[in-house]
Amino acid sequence: MAKVSMTMKDIFHQRAVPIIENFLATEGLFEDLERDEMVEVIFDTFLRNCSPEELQEMAEEILSDRIRRILGGQVLYGLISDFTPEEMEEFDAAVRDMRKMW
Repeated sequence: MAKVSMTMKDIFHQRAVPIIENFLATEGLFEDLERDEMVEVIFDTFLRNCSPEELQEMAEEILSDRIRRILGGQVLYGLISDFTPEEMEEFDAAVRDMRKMW
């Protein structure tokens, strides 16, 4: 029997979209994020960074972790996008200080 090749979009919708929807529905931190926008952002990220085969073979735990990190980044971006230049300088300094501690 011939092997059916799935597109990146098909694999993404089969594997990642349910995870995204679950996070958006169950994690309070992500409640203000828009589903369709997040699906698009995360799809674009995976499209740039992995092949369809890698996405298909990725362990569920790793896939969930990567999606959670992207969603977390979107939350952070939403928070800091309203910062004044002075607030952004303070934020950058705090992040630099935290990195030194690691």
